[in-house]
Amino acid sequence: MSLLRVLHLAGSRVSQFYYNLSMLYAKEVVQPANIKSYYAVVHPDGVWQLGSSLENLSEKLSLQETIAQLPEVDVVVPHLFCFPGMTSFRGFFEDLLGLPVVGSPAHCTALASNKAHTRSVVETMGVTVAKAQQIRSGDTVTMKPPFIVKANSEDNSLGLTLVKTKDQIAAALQTGFEYDDTLLVEDYIPGRELRVGVIERGNELYVPSMIEYVFPKDHTIRTTQDKYDLQADGTPGKQPDQPVAKPQCPAEVTPELFEKLADAARKAHIALGCRDYSLFDFRVHEETDEPYLLEAGLFWSFGEISMISRMLLADGEMLEDVVAEVWRNASQLRVLNAG
Repeated sequence: MSLLRVLHLAGSRVSQFYYNLSMLYAKEVVQPANIKSYYAVVHPDGVWQLGSSLENLSEKLSLQETIAQLPEVDVVVPHLFCFPGMTSFRGFFEDLLGLPVVGSPAHCTALASNKAHTRSVVETMGVTVAKAQQIRSGDTVTMKPPFIVKANSEDNSLGLTLVKTKDQIAAALQTGFEYDDTLLVEDYIPGRELRVGVIERGNELYVPSMIEYVFPKDHTIRTTQDKYDLQADGTPGKQPDQPVAKPQCPAEVTPELFEKLADAARKAHIALGCRDYSLFDFRVHEETDEPYLLEAGLFWSFGEISMISRMLLADGEMLEDVVAEVWRNASQLRVLNAG
């Protein structure tokens, strides 16, 4: 098998929070056989570094110097979680530099980064979503508690609050507006929370084992602290060893519920125009067993700590083999499509 040259894109131009988050996952990426890895890291101040590993990076470079010194590669694997990293950076490398990029194209990730737009698009394909209201500063909330207030274009539960009573609304809105100028006020769905992955394997939209987040009775939503151990400055250090909402994989679901969730995830993947892989969060109503899509997360960091990786490992898959398959397919298909 021929050597595949991979450029891993990491860091963040936006904040130290997203820089640390990206580096946390980029350090864990698997290294399949017949893969030659290179790294390009962007810092919040706009400077770049290149290297053969994250421990062997160059002196700091401007963007122009970085472009001039990029190694010859076959495919780009992004590990960026900030909005520009999920959108314009992907578009820059694929559309302007002409390099194949693993994962969904920039216009798709931009759509999926907007929770309100995501809801509207997937609903047209028959995917169930909770009742919601989109608001800006000064708007009146017409929804009745309990509901979730969330920043419309933020991930990692930043700006998220569960509102149980009317007197909690003002504080929840204030928190949300610290992260976004548009908020989503969404009915709270009591029940289970699951993550569902979709991977394009040949002509199949393959759905591996699912992850359920098991909550104690007094803690019914996932917060940023559930996802990461935060350092003193509020930036993520690592995934918590003992999260309050414990991930269970494979999730214990009936065949009927698995098919409901898999069908909804596949429909959402197609509706949003996803490519290579996708990841979706659902709540399953405790009374009706009906899945409600919460949001799309179009990222896979290709390390063992990544959620899609955990799903594959639970199925007994060789992670390195599947990762290499996805990277090679992306490099070949993008070249064919460009030609």
